[in-house]
Amino acid sequence: MNRYVSSFFLISIISVLSACGGDSRAASDTAVSTPAATDSASAARAEPSINIPLTDLLPPLVATDPASDYAERCGADGLICVRWVESKLAEWEKFFGCDHRAVFPTVYRLLTKQTRLQLEEDPSVFDDPAGLGFEALQFYALYDEMITDHLAGKPIAPAWQTAMDAANSGNWSGGHDMLLAINAHVQRDMPFAVANTGLTLPNGKSRKRDHDRFNTVLNTAYPIIVREVGRRYDPLMTIVANLGLPVNLVSQQLVAVWREGVWRNAERLSVSQEPTWQSLTHESIELQANLTAIAMKVGETPQRRSLRDAYCEAALVE
Repeated sequence: MNRYVSSFFLISIISVLSACGGDSRAASDTAVSTPAATDSASAARAEPSINIPLTDLLPPLVATDPASDYAERCGADGLICVRWVESKLAEWEKFFGCDHRAVFPTVYRLLTKQTRLQLEEDPSVFDDPAGLGFEALQFYALYDEMITDHLAGKPIAPAWQTAMDAANSGNWSGGHDMLLAINAHVQRDMPFAVANTGLTLPNGKSRKRDHDRFNTVLNTAYPIIVREVGRRYDPLMTIVANLGLPVNLVSQQLVAVWREGVWRNAERLSVSQEPTWQSLTHESIELQANLTAIAMKVGETPQRRSLRDAYCEAALVE
């Protein structure tokens, strides 16, 4: 059932990406001028966000030993680790500038910022905010390792290679750069980050409730992220942002379905250390993430790259 639901949302996202492909001439008038720089976070915060907690109804299947208490490492509220990750992503964002690979550090930084804001406002939303902070470290380490290897010309995971190829060449939209990288980081990387953090709280209860609660943070951050990608990297994403709640809801639920798969893959990684089982699990995670990436590479548009480059350069000047 999860596979069919995921397929429905993927088809919806592909439709949006295909629409973003459109006629490149439609965006040519905005290619060298950008919307006035605004506080995107403030602008989007008032937008409605609906969380449909479908995945919350699915219980954890695997019981594991209690995880470590990460409060000493990340602080009881997790903020030491989350703030550090946010600062590292800001460095990557600055490093890439208008390179299309900058889209994901921007997306990732804004999501991490929203996580920080939630923890600063009320960390008790989560049963184990320190564990959330430690998972953020584990998650970021996988991105840092990938992008460092990529820049050094070393092999990287197939889903990431598909995302980096799109960012480095061709005429793909900012939406492609965003979703291809999110897919690689969530579907490919995140099961390992979750498994490395542990599936249980220090008191022995499952961490899945915190995992599902984080979807609310994602839903709050999503319109902020789309508007900022539109402001800085691709005016077509501003059009997507203005489509409002229905499109936002489809995208948010797609990621929620992906994250449910993340939890199940983390369970598979944790249930057995037998080498053959581990190898098969790793291979299936890689395959699923890359097949999703390949399916999302639709809607390439002539001249999109040059238009985006000029648009971003103007945005950075402002």
